[in-house]
Amino acid sequence: MDNNTYIPILLDTLIKKKNLLDSLLNITTSQEKYINEQIPDMDLFDQTLIEKENIITKINQLDEGFEKIYTYVQEELIRKQIQHKEQIEALQDLIRQITDKSTKIQALELRNKVKLEAYFQMKKKEIKNFKTSSQTVSNYYKNMNNQYEGNSYFLDKKK
Repeated sequence: MDNNTYIPILLDTLIKKKNLLDSLLNITTSQEKYINEQIPDMDLFDQTLIEKENIITKINQLDEGFEKIYTYVQEELIRKQIQHKEQIEALQDLIRQITDKSTKIQALELRNKVKLEAYFQMKKKEIKNFKTSSQTVSNYYKNMNNQYEGNSYFLDKKK
């Protein structure tokens, strides 16, 4: 096994994942900004969803590759811990940073979810109120159109 090749690949994979998580955190922060606006910009919000989907796909690919390589070198790293101490510490540090970023993203996602649900509830209520108002106006006009519009029965007999 050539550790000089595989361990740097693991490090590089974690660095790429950390950078992708930074991008994901920035996009999620942008989503929060869009949701918090007086009139939320749902078009920009939708664009960020597409960007996030692409980043998440890349992260999943990196995770799969990391798992395969780590499974391959795991025994060697355990047997020769002292020889690879610096590299193992670097891997552990990157994993800690990735975990911290993931936690921040999850917390932000949860806040955004709550805000989005409140926004959709408000929109649902507006639609319901609009339908009710529209029906009321429609019923009023129907009622007004069906009333008898004949001439007056009482005539003034004075001339």
